[in-house]
Amino acid sequence: MLLGWLGLKNKNPAFLKAEKAIEAAVDALIENPKTRTQDLGGKLGTRAFGEEIAARLNRP
Repeated sequence: MLLGWLGLKNKNPAFLKAEKAIEAAVDALIENPKTRTQDLGGKLGTRAFGEEIAARLNRP
């Protein structure tokens, strides 16, 4: 992802941390059939999927 590249290029661990958090959120949503997008056999549209990712990232 771009955040990982920026983190490595600029030696910025915050970008690397953000990249890992986003990837973990996406992986968790795809793992659950109820939170997959329609193209992956789920019921969510892209907007709802994005909102789910944002919600996961905003959790403490």
